[in-house]
Amino acid sequence: MNDKTKSSSDPLYAVLTGDIINSSALSGEKIKSCWEVISQTQKGFIEHYGPVIIGSPDFYRGDSWQILIDQPALSLRFALLLRARLKSEIETDTRIAIGIGSVETIHPQNISMSQGEAFTLSGQSLDDISGYFNLTGQLPDKARPMAEWFQVILYLCSEFVQSWTRRQAEIVSVALLLEPPKHAEIAKSLSPPVAKQTVTDSLKGAHWRALWEVLRVFETTIWANFVKLEEDQTGI
Repeated sequence: MNDKTKSSSDPLYAVLTGDIINSSALSGEKIKSCWEVISQTQKGFIEHYGPVIIGSPDFYRGDSWQILIDQPALSLRFALLLRARLKSEIETDTRIAIGIGSVETIHPQNISMSQGEAFTLSGQSLDDISGYFNLTGQLPDKARPMAEWFQVILYLCSEFVQSWTRRQAEIVSVALLLEPPKHAEIAKSLSPPVAKQTVTDSLKGAHWRALWEVLRVFETTIWANFVKLEEDQTGI
């Protein structure tokens, strides 16, 4: 197995760790469908944003998964897309914890065997997730107060996603891969196509405008700066 060793000067990564909600009530075939949706979502994301995801999704413990992204700014968009796809295609959902930090070693064929700060933060965050939310995350402590804002923003996004209908999730999943998302284009791309007004109403009900603003700020944030700022201040 070829491992990739990272140096301390390398940029931050985002690790997404998740598990399927109420998996014990799902059949083996339904769980398999979840893995297929996650894999296909990763492939589609790479087609739009390039090879920003390292290796393949790692599935383990029956209902858990982990994905490594080398551009943390895109981690929230991918998390939202993944939940939208699961909700719209097989009417299920997953909890997700995003950990942003450094990485020491990467096992491309078995991502969950990798090591580093981002993996630890993501795993701990999922273990500590509140029963009120299905999307959470954690930054290194040295990134405070941004670390606290980061988690709160994910909680708010989780509340929006929680209320999506299957149709809203379907339309949001298309909108997340369009920049900017044009309602007429989304309407025509669906199978079968729908009226433009249906798209407009669905996006409004899904709180799309608020989510779009969150993504805009999230994706223009240079996450590494919050860690480096603290390091500079302490003389490290």
